[in-house]
Amino acid sequence: MARHVSRRAALGGLAATGVFGAARAAGFYEGKTLSIICGYNAGGGVDLGTRLIAEHIGAFIPGNPKIVVQAMEGAGGLVAANHLAAKAAPDGLTLAVPGRGWLLKPWLGFSNARFDPLKLVYVGSTGATNVVAFVNAATGVRSAADLKAAKRKILFGGLPSATMNTAVPRLLAQVGWPVEVVAGYENTSRIVLAMEQNELDAIYTPESSFVRRRDLLDGGKVIPVFQTVPLLPGLPAAESLVEPENRPLMALAHDQASVGMPLVAPPGTPADRVEILRAAFMAMTGTTDYREHARRIEEPFDAPIPGADLERKVRELMGYITPENVAAYGKL
Repeated sequence: MARHVSRRAALGGLAATGVFGAARAAGFYEGKTLSIICGYNAGGGVDLGTRLIAEHIGAFIPGNPKIVVQAMEGAGGLVAANHLAAKAAPDGLTLAVPGRGWLLKPWLGFSNARFDPLKLVYVGSTGATNVVAFVNAATGVRSAADLKAAKRKILFGGLPSATMNTAVPRLLAQVGWPVEVVAGYENTSRIVLAMEQNELDAIYTPESSFVRRRDLLDGGKVIPVFQTVPLLPGLPAAESLVEPENRPLMALAHDQASVGMPLVAPPGTPADRVEILRAAFMAMTGTTDYREHARRIEEPFDAPIPGADLERKVRELMGYITPENVAAYGKL
């Protein structure tokens, strides 16, 4: 019932602001299927976050289209982002959640990133991401200080493409910490499994990555030791772990955390459909059903980011890209 009331209120607000300007736009989604491409396979935090949106957004789109999730994993979200930019029809029926850490790749010199972040259409984000370093308790590491003083190299699992997941541990290794990254894992759930089997020692990943393995956290088998921003009591922020001269590079590695996990549409998507999707996204994030679901999977929900604000944030991020930082980041 709460969802039904919220939907009527949302649709009334949309009509009042003129989003339905043309009858053609208002009825476009009726009887159609909207696909949301997920840049990772099932089981990880990106998949859970994508399905969160897919389950709830349809009720707020006029015409109540069917929503389906399509997995398109590869290259840390770049396969999905490239497909969206180059192959997906810009008709408002294909969206994507490529993941985290993919957005700045074209500006960082990655040749396999074939899209322009400024041309993508931003629908919304569930919120900024807090990324946390989790270490297997069997290593004896209980804090960031313990990690820095470890007697052997602590092995962090990494994804195939350079992201916060790999860049931050490599930066710590570069400044002398006993850390090494073993990259190439397809998603975070497989890294967590490798940690459980003692093949790896640690992972730097969004908090939500452990939502299906709370047993590891609650049982003390995995210990959080530092984080992107000081949200969890007692854990230092990653930037505080390096000297001032290395903090711009650390900030660059974390830049996309401020936009979380964006829901995006292809370049050239009609403006009237974009407005419908953006309004539906924000209406969805205010409902009790959505917020309770997000809480269960530990996805951010208190401060969703509207599409227009996301677009501005992306333009701001571009300002942090300097030749010096890009060159240094490329070595991580």
